[in-house]
Amino acid sequence: MPSRKIQIAIIAAVCITLAGFYGAHVLGSRTQAQNAEASAPVDHKAQERLSQAEALQGRKKWSEANALYRLLAADGHPVAMYGLARAYKYGWGVPTNLETARDWFKKAVRFDFAYRGEAAYEIGRLYQRSAGEKCDEIAVAWFNRALAWQFDKAHVELAYHHRYGVGVDRDPDAALYHFKRAAAAGETYATLKYAQWLLNGGDGIEPNEERAHYWGRRAIEGLVSKAGTGSGSAAKTLGRLYRDGAFVDPSTPEAERWFRRSSRLGDTGGMHELALLLLRRPNHETRVFEALELLRLASERGHGGAVTMLGRLHLAKSFGLSETEAVSFFEKGVALRHPGSMEELARLLAQGRLIGQDKERALRLARDGAKMGHEGARSLLSEFESHGRRSSMKIGKT
Repeated sequence: MPSRKIQIAIIAAVCITLAGFYGAHVLGSRTQAQNAEASAPVDHKAQERLSQAEALQGRKKWSEANALYRLLAADGHPVAMYGLARAYKYGWGVPTNLETARDWFKKAVRFDFAYRGEAAYEIGRLYQRSAGEKCDEIAVAWFNRALAWQFDKAHVELAYHHRYGVGVDRDPDAALYHFKRAAAAGETYATLKYAQWLLNGGDGIEPNEERAHYWGRRAIEGLVSKAGTGSGSAAKTLGRLYRDGAFVDPSTPEAERWFRRSSRLGDTGGMHELALLLLRRPNHETRVFEALELLRLASERGHGGAVTMLGRLHLAKSFGLSETEAVSFFEKGVALRHPGSMEELARLLAQGRLIGQDKERALRLARDGAKMGHEGARSLLSEFESHGRRSSMKIGKT
């Protein structure tokens, strides 16, 4: 398996390569898409084995599930390809590898099958996390494909891209359209984002507190329903709302309850959030131990925020952790495209602390993090640029 540095270099190269034939490969005509479409083999015994593999994956018996998926994928079954893609994305029984995950999703999406729209959506999400000048544009193209294949959750991502002008021209009207369509389709996260936009205003719309709270209540009802049926992501979002007091009265106990539910359901974001909450009151050894275990588990499963937090704790020598291990966590976080790790590693590279000094790479990392909207990376980039201007002035005077 290639190193994390090599993986991210490959991803960047793929984005740049794809940009060259962007129109043909990603934004091809409907006729081209139809010609590329393949038919999955019809085999009742294979269908039984696919159901068995899905059930094994659901019971977290990763190795058995993956073995079945590999056999079926070799025979051209797109559901098996989709299952393997998810395994590599989340680290289910295999090391997390986003490049391999994307390859399997792309193989699956060539077929007309039940998860085709979702596979296109996942490809878009992986391009969002990738390096390269055209990756955001390619992500938008895949989200549009996901909509064409009836996967309404893509409205949520398209709303973000249009609102902030990422990969497309900034268009608040298009963003509102996608938020409304997603909310109408029952996508509670879009409903919540729409409510927050109405509450705060900006980006082309005026604040409307009454309508914001109406949509906020609708979103919470949907989240509670989803969490009740086993959605760890919904439980995590509810925890955040109670932590921050958004559309509900703030309550740390309620936030912890929902984060615990999310964590038990296997959501790595929920594990990360619960760990941060526990570390806010590290007055008991068991809470610290639990928080560190949660961060390690989420890190192993590829959660960039957890990886970055572990790096920061090592860097600060918190709880007896060794600072020498901080760099390896930040390198992993950079490979996962987490801007917090980009900022931290850039600082160390600029100082030559714990790692050989490399100001050029430090500058690149700060720029990458800043492009992703990370305030720490933006501040660091400003420091680097200001220092560069002062150095130029001194040279000019001599």
